Amino acid sequence: MDEIATKKLTFASVLKNPIYKDRNLLFELLPKKGLVHRIEQKNELVMELAPILMNSAVNCVFLYGNPGTGKTALVSEIVDELGKESKKRKIEFKTAYINCSENKTETTILIEVLNQLGEEEYPRLGWTRTKALSEFKKKLSDKNTNLLIVLDEVDYALKESGDDILYRLSRINERIKANVSTVLISNDIRVIDYIKPKTASTAGRVKIIFAPYTYEELRDILKARVMGSFQKKVVSKAVIEKIAEIEANRGGDARKALELLDACGKLALGEKKNKIGLELVNAADTSLEKDTILGTIATLTKHQKLLMLTMLKQKEKDLEGTGVYKKYKETCVKQNVSPLSVRRIRTFLVDFAEMGLLKQEVTWLRDLKKKSRSIRVEIDSGTKKKAIKMIRDSL
Repeated sequence: MDEIATKKLTFASVLKNPIYKDRNLLFELLPKKGLVHRIEQKNELVMELAPILMNSAVNCVFLYGNPGTGKTALVSEIVDELGKESKKRKIEFKTAYINCSENKTETTILIEVLNQLGEEEYPRLGWTRTKALSEFKKKLSDKNTNLLIVLDEVDYALKESGDDILYRLSRINERIKANVSTVLISNDIRVIDYIKPKTASTAGRVKIIFAPYTYEELRDILKARVMGSFQKKVVSKAVIEKIAEIEANRGGDARKALELLDACGKLALGEKKNKIGLELVNAADTSLEKDTILGTIATLTKHQKLLMLTMLKQKEKDLEGTGVYKKYKETCVKQNVSPLSVRRIRTFLVDFAEMGLLKQEVTWLRDLKKKSRSIRVEIDSGTKKKAIKMIRDSL
């Protein structure tokens, strides 16, 4: 991307280039021709949610799998189909979609559901859980309707405020006239660990797993999106296969595969090419990786940034856990901040590994002449300098 910035571009020259046909279609949650693959998961969802069309509630259907595996898109498709079928059968049906990364407490979730029902406007601040729950029950107590609540990224709410919302929703139909059904979506495959046994016995007994997309599935998804998004003959079969191979080996994330394809398109525009070649795939991939690392670091908490800054500043290739904690404490002293415990920092290191910011393994460290947990930050020097400056500016 840096190389392209040295070439003079104008809006006219960019728009003249015949690369994209309709770029928006590339990232549509639900393509007009429907989703490619996920037939097995769709069949399971249809079977589980069919009772709604019989005026019967469905209790906490759990969908989980890694990001970019089609969970939200499939639920969106199913909700559309449920809406159409309910109209044909003259069945009262309403839906509320809640993203729990933005609504992390039981109170804000219930208020957001009430707002989406559309009868009146409810304030997001100043309400207690008891008041929100009372209003929720009041609004649904005398309604002969079917309400489907979708809690997307529910792991955020479970980590922030526990599983009371799930337990409450699993029992809500005992106290109201309406039929309330729930679908739970999580990107965290360990989400069950956040649910207490008492809640697990009544909520989330039906689990639908979304495995990462395979090479063949990613190839088919990319082919389908290319048809409407790019001009003819711009994206070759070899480019599609290369991107599918890269992302299948990394974790089967369709969203990232589409982002990589889009990055190739933007590179082609910048270099004034009318086709996307294989050489652009590697260049786009490198650029995206740098952007992803910096974007991830920007979202870290204050102490996570202090820990990351500590590791980025070390000259050694392999770091050792105890040594990292000692250096982290020194960084905290310089910043006039009280350090967190060793246990908390260990948790951060595990989180960093999951985010792709570092690699750690138990190995023999020559300097210490013993086996220890080796930590390695594999970020190129240019990105490392940018990350250090970004963290320092934000502290």
